[in-house]
Amino acid sequence: MSNNSDIRAMFFDECSDLMESLFEGLALLEEGIPEDDTVNAVFRAVHSIKGGAGAFKLDDLVSFAHKFETVLDELRSGKLEQDDKLIQTMLRAADQLTHLVEVSQTEGEID
Repeated sequence: MSNNSDIRAMFFDECSDLMESLFEGLALLEEGIPEDDTVNAVFRAVHSIKGGAGAFKLDDLVSFAHKFETVLDELRSGKLEQDDKLIQTMLRAADQLTHLVEVSQTEGEID
């Protein structure tokens, strides 16, 4: 396995941990616990996935993560207010992000 393949494998292992943190944070927000630390942790998870994906030129993953990250940044800054609709949208976005990570890992086609 080449060094690049090793690093790529480590990135996808890290994505698994980041996705777990993302869903845990979203679950707390869904319960109505809008703490800054939780929103920041969710933001960092998406941001880290985006950054790693950029290193491997996974453009579709980067693009989607960037949009998700922008929404989270607006929530952090108070430009968006947390409500049930926003949380449901972010949960769907997290599902889509998971799908994009999986497709990128297997080098499959994006649906």
